[in-house]
Amino acid sequence: MRFRESATIAPFVLVRFSGYAATGPHRLRAGRAVAGLDEVRECRLQLAALTDPLSDALYELVPTLPAEERRAAVGLRRDVHNGRVPRLSEEARNRIAARLAPDMRLTLTRWLAVLERSEAAMTAYTEIFEAELGEAEAELIVQAGTDEMIKALSLAAPEVTATVLRGDPDRTAAKARRKLVRTLFNYFVRATVKTSPLGWFSPVAVCSIGGEGLDGSAEGGSYQAVASLPQALYLRLLQRFCAHESAGRHLRFHPVLQLNGTHMVRASYLHTRTNSFFWREDLLTDLTAHREQARTVPHGMSGDQVLAALHRDDSEASWSRVARLTDSGLLRLESAWAQGEYDAHDSMTALAESPGVTDAMGTEVADTLRDLGEGMRLMFAAAPRDRAALASRITRRAAELDEATATATAPRVPDLAVREDVVRNEPLPALPAWVENALSGYGRRLSSRMSVLPQYASTLEFWRRHVAPIHDSLPLSAFLGRYMTTPGPHLRHNADVRLPGTPDLDIGMGPSMLRPAFAILFQLATLEDQEQVIVLNQIMDGSGGVTARFRGLLAPRLLEDPLQAWLGHLVPQGSRPLELLVSSDWNPVQARCAGRTRALDIGGGLVPTGEPVPLDRLRIRLDERSGTLVVEDEHGPVVPFYSGLVPRRMLSGPANLLSTIASPWYCAAPEVWGTASLLLRLERPAGVVHTPRERVGAVVTRRAHWTVNAAELLAEVEAPTPALTFAAYCDWARAHGVADELFVRRGTTEPDLFAKSRKPLWLSVDVPLSVSGLLDSLSAKEILIMEEALPRPGADSPVIDGHPRTAEYVAHLSWDGC
Repeated sequence: MRFRESATIAPFVLVRFSGYAATGPHRLRAGRAVAGLDEVRECRLQLAALTDPLSDALYELVPTLPAEERRAAVGLRRDVHNGRVPRLSEEARNRIAARLAPDMRLTLTRWLAVLERSEAAMTAYTEIFEAELGEAEAELIVQAGTDEMIKALSLAAPEVTATVLRGDPDRTAAKARRKLVRTLFNYFVRATVKTSPLGWFSPVAVCSIGGEGLDGSAEGGSYQAVASLPQALYLRLLQRFCAHESAGRHLRFHPVLQLNGTHMVRASYLHTRTNSFFWREDLLTDLTAHREQARTVPHGMSGDQVLAALHRDDSEASWSRVARLTDSGLLRLESAWAQGEYDAHDSMTALAESPGVTDAMGTEVADTLRDLGEGMRLMFAAAPRDRAALASRITRRAAELDEATATATAPRVPDLAVREDVVRNEPLPALPAWVENALSGYGRRLSSRMSVLPQYASTLEFWRRHVAPIHDSLPLSAFLGRYMTTPGPHLRHNADVRLPGTPDLDIGMGPSMLRPAFAILFQLATLEDQEQVIVLNQIMDGSGGVTARFRGLLAPRLLEDPLQAWLGHLVPQGSRPLELLVSSDWNPVQARCAGRTRALDIGGGLVPTGEPVPLDRLRIRLDERSGTLVVEDEHGPVVPFYSGLVPRRMLSGPANLLSTIASPWYCAAPEVWGTASLLLRLERPAGVVHTPRERVGAVVTRRAHWTVNAAELLAEVEAPTPALTFAAYCDWARAHGVADELFVRRGTTEPDLFAKSRKPLWLSVDVPLSVSGLLDSLSAKEILIMEEALPRPGADSPVIDGHPRTAEYVAHLSWDGC
């Protein structure tokens, strides 16, 4: 299918910006040391120009000298060649000089003078470097102690905050101080030149683009924040809660979804141990192994009814059996989210106030839950210097609950900590018209590279081969059961879109398909010739999941209403969207993004809130006109779309299939995978490999980058002192044409599925702390991708609330078929 070149651009844009002035790292520059290093470098160039002719002259002189003077001349020549102060006495040096030609005698005099200046310049550089390094460390600690940074650090690193608040980092042991400085520097960079959504390090706002939008201001914004704990901990507490008869009687339970006579959908939980990431996958389970357990529980029963039903079949059945069924995913319980708008800390309080929680889990646990909820509420209004104590107390109490409730099937939460979402209540000024024009031009490139996922082609082939000869349509649950239990290429994951040799599929826009849409994550920059460009960071699914998680924190007119309008634009006329609730509730560092439309209950995990549409009400058929699969109920076609935060390629089972039916498009443009994807298939380079900047019109699709073995870099720059190491790195970067400011990613030749989750390190030839921070953390086996820092921090930064901020924008584009 072909798409119109002109893209529709959503009128709203999500903005993630640095919580601290982007000029902050400039305060850590070693300007005098860099100038001193330039003087050393100039002296070395002058020495190099004099060394070769002088060395040659001494070489020719040696055979003509008396035997007793030859050794001295050879030693002088060796010192000249090595660029070091001659070890001869002045008298012996003068005797050799007297035998040189007049021009070479003058060259020797000049060489000695330049060498003396070089030695003095190096001594001065070393002294200045050490002084400025100490000043930078002191300035970093001062900046870490400001109210703005303490506010951000108090949740991210309360133990570091405590050291800063004590005001005695100078008393810290050298090794511990070095680690403290490195940690503070990484957080300082995150707060100034990065846009990771991590609380006060990187608040979120909205603005408009093109057409009429909300009037925005860059001055004096107000902010709102919601603190939360990892939902993995909350889920386990909920499971433990239902494991007690006195509490579980008050909950509602649902059986797993049965696909056919032999298989059902159940839930599985997994820690990736990357930022405590926790998601749920829907898996297929053999029903025969659980038939006697699962069949006795009707749909949607209260805890009392569940136990009564079990007693009818087995008078000895106990509540512990219900708990085991729940823990294994054979019974699903309704979540105890607070009523009304989602608020992470309200969930803890709602659980604490649930009937029977004290009897089930004890007074101490119930009190702890209430204390956790209240503490997280106090976070936003607390004075910056009180937040660290609150965060430490909440984390400590949560860790106690975590340890007390962990099981083999629900292990302890790694890196348990309080998280925070922060939004700016007022919109920012609209993006300029040239940005809209640049996105429109780039949209033409994306439309020409649109393709159909291989899995969708395999699914259509499965329908034609296994279903069409017998049925015109099937109940959706029956189709899923047959699909998931029949071996074949249709079971491949969407991560396989890069498989070569997949033929293109020509299909139309079907009634159960969203319009193809992408979220473009970009920054604005000014190039060396003053041209304004968009710099592409990432391309994601465009149904709105990347922005939806913030909608509950902002006024409806700012994000909720525009998001709903965008979803309405993507859904075909006459069809209704149903939301797949697969993983969206289970990212511990991000708020809930579900609830945009009525949910489709596909089994597994917690029961969706509201009135979900059960799977058995839906049928699936092939639409001959468009050549696509259509899911429909008694009212017409539905679109089972997914807008969660976990990438679609990580979905499996029925969720993967249904999300592919709703959105079978992917873009084959090479930049879609981003720089981080290079870490999935790194090959060890020979030397330093430079890849130039790539662009399409006014869009930089890939920044210039340099790939190098860490072992090679370390061999070139490691030196006995930090001053010499910094000088060696600057010389290495200059020799290879490496940019002055970089973001550095690290990988190995081994596939690394979590490479993208690790944030790159910022590196500048003006900031020694950045160089030492990188080199101290390197291992020789690593491979570095050193990417130019574009836009330049501070130089290309919009002014927000009185300070230049690093900003990243998220715009949404869609296309119509033609």
